[in-house]
Amino acid sequence: MAKSRRSYIFKVILPLILLIVLIVWVCSRWNVWFGNIPEPSYVIPNKVQRVLLTMGVDADSRYISWQDSARSEGDETTVVEYVDYYSLSTPSDTLTVEATPTIYHSRAGVDAFYHALLNDLRRGESYVYRVRSSHDTTGWFNFEMDTTHQYSFLYMGDVQDELDGGFDSLLPSIMERNRNTSFMLFGGDLIERPMDCYWDLVFRSLDTFATRYPIVCVPGNHEYLKGLSRKLERRFTLTFPYFEVEDESDNALYSFARGDARFFLLDSNKDIWNLGEQREWLKKQLAESKERWKIVVLHHPLHSIKGAANNLGVWAYFDGVIKEAGVDLVLQGHEHAYARSCVDVSESGEVTSPLYLVTYCSRKDYAMKFYGDVEKWGTDDRYYQRISVSEDSLVIQTYGAEHNLYDDVVLVKDDKGKRLIDRGKEIPEKIQVSEWFRANKSAKKIRKFEKAIEEWKSEHRR
Repeated sequence: MAKSRRSYIFKVILPLILLIVLIVWVCSRWNVWFGNIPEPSYVIPNKVQRVLLTMGVDADSRYISWQDSARSEGDETTVVEYVDYYSLSTPSDTLTVEATPTIYHSRAGVDAFYHALLNDLRRGESYVYRVRSSHDTTGWFNFEMDTTHQYSFLYMGDVQDELDGGFDSLLPSIMERNRNTSFMLFGGDLIERPMDCYWDLVFRSLDTFATRYPIVCVPGNHEYLKGLSRKLERRFTLTFPYFEVEDESDNALYSFARGDARFFLLDSNKDIWNLGEQREWLKKQLAESKERWKIVVLHHPLHSIKGAANNLGVWAYFDGVIKEAGVDLVLQGHEHAYARSCVDVSESGEVTSPLYLVTYCSRKDYAMKFYGDVEKWGTDDRYYQRISVSEDSLVIQTYGAEHNLYDDVVLVKDDKGKRLIDRGKEIPEKIQVSEWFRANKSAKKIRKFEKAIEEWKSEHRR
């Protein structure tokens, strides 16, 4: 009888308890995994707004995107007028491109999105442009087409700003120090939630920079609508129309070249069964690339700093392809800490590429685990990178919110081969629990992170 009772407990009662615990746990996490915060209702003003310059279909083209109030198809013709700077006073030289409109019904409003492609732009030329509709005409904006293969660009990981997050004051100070930047590249989670109020915050932060410097961004998980099957909210691809035009099999993929470098943008947020198509696209694009430098950009780190089991699907699909193709630099975000690593070592013992960079530009930061081949860690700051490209080197410099140099490494590719010069190892690391973390996390998580930092520092000092 006792044996029968024990058997009944193990076969029936225990599985039932485990099932109940699992159901309770899933219910407690349901909104986190699958729920979307309701979007407040909004109305788009009846004027041209949120004008953005971004990359085009090739090195000699640029997309312009913008929004206006919702309208019926065929009501009006909206165009971009543009001309090289020195012909502005000659109306006959002004070119006109008709815009492609899209009416988008979000969860809380209706938007009219437009984009236009400016083709056959001449390198080294300065252009001015404006958007004209039947009811509104913007002022003239200007941008320059680069001439040299030697240039720099800015990279920022997750901005994910709250409505009072402060990026709108940080970015102008960054740009004041980087006026000669070629373009801005973001690693996803540009917005906190797919809502109009957060898009409004992004454009207020970008201000006039959005019309003068090409803005490029990969999707992050915060650009997605949650659900049993997650979906990239279309306001993102309508804002960055290179995805709308270049989209393959509903994957947000894009590749562009600038001088001696080619950039490959992936969407690491897709469900794992969609990553196979992205892998084949990446293999093909890397094989066809003739540029000297190859830079891959995706949201989720291939080598997670939050736990070895994180992002395994993304790692399995992409990391082998990236190494096999000799990718030089992998730019990532998502995990709200700073980590720079090279996991490959040359036969002579030198650390070589690919260089993996995890970074963020949000006031939110998360706990990390100190393990693996990370050469430089960072917390409790808003980091941004100035990356300089030349024929024989990539210089990756990381700055904090006070514009202090935090990390400085050089990837060199010359007659001696490919190697990394670490000029940042002598710069002290900033590893501490931030005020934001203390204000937003439980006492248990704070103590756990403090302990991890203390153990790492103790080991690191040996």
